[in-house]
Amino acid sequence: MSPTSTNLQPAVADSATALSPFQFTRLGDRTNVCSSLASLMEENELAGQTWIFVGPHDDDICLGAGLMLQAAVLAGVDVRILVVTDGRMGYCSDRQRNTIVETRKQETYDSFAMLGVDVDLVEFLNFPDSGLSSFQGRRMAATGENSMAIEGYVGLQNSFTYFLRKFRPTRIFVPTPTDLHPDHQMTHRELMISLFHAAGDIWPELGPPQFEEPKVYETAVYCDFAEAPNIEVQASADFFQKKLDGIRAFQSQTQIGRLVKRTIDEGPYEFFREVDFRFYSTRKYTRLFEDRRND
Repeated sequence: MSPTSTNLQPAVADSATALSPFQFTRLGDRTNVCSSLASLMEENELAGQTWIFVGPHDDDICLGAGLMLQAAVLAGVDVRILVVTDGRMGYCSDRQRNTIVETRKQETYDSFAMLGVDVDLVEFLNFPDSGLSSFQGRRMAATGENSMAIEGYVGLQNSFTYFLRKFRPTRIFVPTPTDLHPDHQMTHRELMISLFHAAGDIWPELGPPQFEEPKVYETAVYCDFAEAPNIEVQASADFFQKKLDGIRAFQSQTQIGRLVKRTIDEGPYEFFREVDFRFYSTRKYTRLFEDRRND
């Protein structure tokens, strides 16, 4: 058990924790330590739920959520992957420049296969690596943008809204907006506004509205969270090794060895911050002012 969970009381502990390949801890009014992902998520079971893991780049999901993803697969969750960019700026030598996109796509398939995710569950949105600022919002597709177009339009909000309505996820995992890479910041921001679009009637060609609001969890890839996370995942050696192998699959990235070493040094842990995402309601603030008037 990690220091995060041992120093907090009272705690509810699952008696099967020591025998499970995963241990989960949720911080809150009462700390919950358990071996069941369903218990962590306060559900009776997770089979039948759909979770979307969103990666600005192909390796971000394995780095930030490779353990959680494996736990979800083990629990029977329908796991879906959205890779936002095409990795074109990830070349590390001149000879890679014209082949890096296809190379990284194959590496992505290889990586997720090690984590238990089939090829047909991985979607590539094909936006240009390091160029997401040009695809904020939604607009009609221009010549040469067919690989990113859906129903004749391009833009992050167009793609996210389409896939949210198509998969109707219960939970979504996305890198924290505090990561320094602009692609990570843009992905987070455009995904959050797309939750609003997906729930409404706008752009009906992208599918019927998703009325049930999914829960959102932030992952950390390169930088700390803006606020402390409230979920910890600890994995057994076997599942940790699969995550390491998944990272190593990106052999075209010559810096991958340093990332693997860092992951080994830090151990089989991942942390997540559940986002308190709520649509605006005057009731919350009406009560605030009523309480002050009654003081």
